[in-house]
Parts: sequence; C-alpha cells; structure tokens
Amino acid sequence: MTSNEAFEQIAAVDLSTIANIATALTVLTAVVFGLIEMRRARQEREERAAFVAVQAILTPAWMQSMTLVQAISEGTTASQIEADPRLFQAVQSIACILESLGYAVFARMVPLNVVDELLGGTVRIAWRNLHGYVEYERERAGSKKNWEWFQWLAEQIDRHSKARTSLALGAHEAYRDWRP
Repeated sequence: MTSNEAFEQIAAVDLSTIANIATALTVLTAVVFGLIEMRRARQEREERAAFVAVQAILTPAWMQSMTLVQAISEGTTASQIEADPRLFQAVQSIACILESLGYAVFARMVPLNVVDELLGGTVRIAWRNLHGYVEYERERAGSKKNWEWFQWLAEQIDRHSKARTSLALGAHEAYRDWRP
C-alpha cells in the first residue's frame, strides 16, 4: 500500500466519522431544543391557567360572597346558614366555584402551587367555615359526593403547600425582600 492510498483511506474514515458526529450533534441539539420548548410551553400554560383562574374568581359576586363566608363564626349551624338567603347563596356560590377549581387542579389544568399562592388562605378559611355545613349536606343527601373537590382542594393545599405564606404569615411579610 502506498502512502497516497493510506492517506485516502484515513481521509474517507475521517469524513465518515465527521458525518456521524455531525448527525449526533444535530440530534442532540434537537432533543435539547425540544425539552426547552416543552418546559417553556408548560410554564406558559401554567401562567395562562393562573390568569384565567384569577379572572374567573375575582368578580364582584365572588368578593361579596367570600366576605360573607369569611364572616361565618365558628359554631354556625346549617339551619342558620339556610335561614339567611344571602348567606345561603354566598355559601353555595363559593362552594361551587371552589369545587370547580378543585377538579381543575386534580385534572392538572391549573397547578396546585398557583392556587395555593393566589387563593390558599381563602380556600383554607372557606373550608374551615363551611366543613360543618358540607357534612350536613352530605348526610342529608346520603352522598359523600357533595363538594368533594372543594374538600379535596383544601386538603391538598394543606398537605402539599410550598408557599411561603400562610394564614399566620402574609405575602407582605414573606416576600418583603422581593426584587423585580
């Protein structure tokens, strides 16, 4: 074998190796780009879901109803709630909205951490004030399905909360050192 023939074989192998490396780099780049895009799309979906949740909830009717539900004192009975038409309507409205929100979290349409950060305290207070009424409704209906996702949501927020805020520590304190 002459030196020219040996050089041609080495050049052919090198060209083949270079092509294989280029193909591998192209595939690797595509995979990395795909993963980055999937992450960005998931984050965008979470942001959209949070915006939709806030828009749906922060209505004048929601705020009026939640004010009434938050004012329910401990020991208020189901008959007392049902005797006050405004309070009864507010309880039904809040429970129905939080029931829907609970299912949306379960179905992974809205991330739990988003609900916790935006409404965690509200959900906790609503459940604390309404759980007796919910149990009464379940017993009366003979079904555990009444407001099941509302209860589930409150329990999941308590169980999995990663929020720095709580009923004892508000955002104004927890995020005091926040920088834009």
